Amino acid sequence: MNEIKLLDGAIGTQLLDFGIKLPLPLWSGDINLTHPECVEKIHKSYVDAGADIITTNTFRTTPRAYSNNGLSKNNAIFRSHKSLDMAVKLAHKAAGKNTIIAGSIAPLEECYEPNLFPGYDIANKEFRELAKWLQDAGVNIILFETMGCWLEIKSAILSTNDLKIPRWISLVLSDENKLLDGTDLTKVLFNLLDFGVEMVLLNCNPCNTTNGAIKIIIKNWTKAWGVYPNVGLSMPSKEGMIESKLSINRFVKHVDSYINDGASVIGACCGSNPSYIKAIRDSINLKIK
Repeated sequence: MNEIKLLDGAIGTQLLDFGIKLPLPLWSGDINLTHPECVEKIHKSYVDAGADIITTNTFRTTPRAYSNNGLSKNNAIFRSHKSLDMAVKLAHKAAGKNTIIAGSIAPLEECYEPNLFPGYDIANKEFRELAKWLQDAGVNIILFETMGCWLEIKSAILSTNDLKIPRWISLVLSDENKLLDGTDLTKVLFNLLDFGVEMVLLNCNPCNTTNGAIKIIIKNWTKAWGVYPNVGLSMPSKEGMIESKLSINRFVKHVDSYINDGASVIGACCGSNPSYIKAIRDSINLKIK
């Protein structure tokens, strides 16, 4: 069996469980500065649960998110860069000796509304700035996640081609065959093979969608791949809330099938917590004994 890397679980879910309010559009973007101890505690809980990779709390630490929250352009840039740097520091503080730090970059506007993509010229500048900030702050991987718009994916990749850091692309789907914007998944995978991306993943999709999409990945993707589904029976709300969750045992059964299909990276997305990650770690350990 190939070596499996275990990714962490949701951060927003855990922050909400701490009683922290996460109003849109900024959501968790400023929490690195207002509640750093909570972010560090969440990262540490996932490391203790057995995660090999922890994801920085930078999903909304963007100048655009701060501007949409009412800050001036200069203040938005300053505050977002400060929060992003703190997010990476908190991840490193919680990390173990061999923990991989993945720098999260989300769609520039709303991840479940691909029609809000702001266009190439704007996106190229903003994606490159965020990726450069994360690289300079000391992450090991750039993780473009919850990406459901093909034009936005192209912008994210092409604007960062010259950076000397691995880049992973994680996709969110409308069904097992298509991105949220309707682009055919087979076409996306075919094009990504030529784009210098080290890994393709699926995230924030429910397991029933993930199951079918994996068949397409196996058929059309020749590099490493991974999955970190949400733990719900359906897609989460814009705030990352899950109404009906799979039990940990049912979720791990799905994960076991992904491992058997050849996934290199496994984790969980919205609605998850360290108990889900610990159960996956236990299952992986049983497989490699």
